Amino acid sequence: MQKVIITGGTGFIGSHLVKEMIMNDIGVIMFVRNKDNSVEKLKTTIFSNEDTRDDFTDKLENLLEVIEYDSSEYDELLMSGAKIDAFYHLAWGGVSSEDKNNSEIQLENISLGIKMLEYASVLNCDKFIGIGTVAEYCFCEDVMDVNAKQTPNDMYGAAKTAAHYLMETRARLLKLPFIWTVVPSTFGEGRRDSNILTYTITTLLKGERPSYGFLKQMWDFLYVGEVARALRMIGEDGHPGKTYGIGSGIYRPLREYIEDIRDMIDTSLELGIGDIPSQSDKAFSSCVNIDELKRDTGFEPKVTFEDGMKGTIEYYKQRMK
Repeated sequence: MQKVIITGGTGFIGSHLVKEMIMNDIGVIMFVRNKDNSVEKLKTTIFSNEDTRDDFTDKLENLLEVIEYDSSEYDELLMSGAKIDAFYHLAWGGVSSEDKNNSEIQLENISLGIKMLEYASVLNCDKFIGIGTVAEYCFCEDVMDVNAKQTPNDMYGAAKTAAHYLMETRARLLKLPFIWTVVPSTFGEGRRDSNILTYTITTLLKGERPSYGFLKQMWDFLYVGEVARALRMIGEDGHPGKTYGIGSGIYRPLREYIEDIRDMIDTSLELGIGDIPSQSDKAFSSCVNIDELKRDTGFEPKVTFEDGMKGTIEYYKQRMK
């Protein structure tokens, strides 16, 4: 690929996807609602240290363009006839636990997705890649079949499911090659919502005892840089019409991940596993089958949970000082 469009490029996964593209010398047009401080926000989100900041910053000037999509800048892009290899739509509001059941926000997300699809069609993009989530498959007791019937448990998961089918149908009518992806539980530098890993890290760094259920669920976590790499490879070699599950391919009880984090921070700290009573006799899993992703793109996970978590813990440690 030579040039892609990314929405949601200042968000958690989106910012790492921009970095992945730039570091592979792929030009990025970042669609935003408001350009103010967007580049600085992007850099702040993805860098917890100085590892590749200089290389990335040097490439930004030549490879990144920021456009407000409802503006004359979009009209200029349209008139330029620029060839766009892939359009990645990651922009999505209401991801935090406080807003996941906000119907108004979730419905706005669906409308925005269709609008971006229309933009991609007018721009003659070669491929449109929509970003789904394991939240579409909440009541799963085994490894997820991403082509099976979805079972969302909140408005966020339901809206993602609806967006998938509405956008897939619209893309078919527009004759626009369309791919849907199911992104796993993702961790790494820049994530700031109150998910179980963030809660665990920040609580333990304070020297406090985090509380949980029994954590028997089988889970699959993937470092955000690996998610970004998988998305790039789907843009390069993914087959239109398919839904790709993204993950590590390694499934372990949730308890083991939490214990690993504790051991990285301080083995003497207590974990309140079992403090919270179970609400169900069943232990629903979050494990994604990635066989098709590996077969079509050659993706193989490179960063282990432990290696990705070391940098993630350091990221939160620096921000809690």
